[in-house]
Amino acid sequence: MSTFKYLYLSLLLLILSDGAFAGEKDTVFRPSVRIGVDFSGVPRNLLEPETRTWEVSLDYEWSKNWFVAIEAGGVNIEVDQPTHDYHSGGNFFRIGADYNILGRKGPDHLDLVLLSARYGYGSLDHYASRVIISSPYWGDYETAFPEENLSAHWLELGGGVKTQIWRNFFLGWSLRGRLLVSKTSHPAMDPYFISGFGRYRDGNFSVMMHYSLFYRIGF
Repeated sequence: MSTFKYLYLSLLLLILSDGAFAGEKDTVFRPSVRIGVDFSGVPRNLLEPETRTWEVSLDYEWSKNWFVAIEAGGVNIEVDQPTHDYHSGGNFFRIGADYNILGRKGPDHLDLVLLSARYGYGSLDHYASRVIISSPYWGDYETAFPEENLSAHWLELGGGVKTQIWRNFFLGWSLRGRLLVSKTSHPAMDPYFISGFGRYRDGNFSVMMHYSLFYRIGF
């Protein structure tokens, strides 16, 4: 948790320092919208064929070096093993802000190095239609877990880059740590993957890498 406290304090100092120069005339800043498609689900699906995810994003530069961002997507999981079946599907959204620590050296200097903060919410339905429990004494026992709905809330801190590759097209990556704040209490079966958060672990913490392609619309 000390790492999260340090990052939050750093973000607060950046906000205060940026506000000190808000009154100066700025000839560099131009508002813009950036639309993104996340491709990190492709390598994940190659490593885990049962997991399919998708994600899109939208950010708006409302002040020089400051961005409001929203991200949304979904996940679908189909597991078919000799000992069990598992099915899960859900959606999520995240909302927050990015700050460009690289700054602007001119109106055509569009590459970004970002610090990011997000609030996330995800919901999913999951069930196991078949679970076989083996016992050397009593033999195999087959059971099932009925469908139930779960929801979760979390906070994110991290950073990343967005680099212009051609005209208004950008490639970017980001790395974020996610802290689960709350989730549905006492589910009959813990989720394998929380929509938008990642694999569920008892530590309530995950780290995710994202790779995206963006298109910028300037005003």
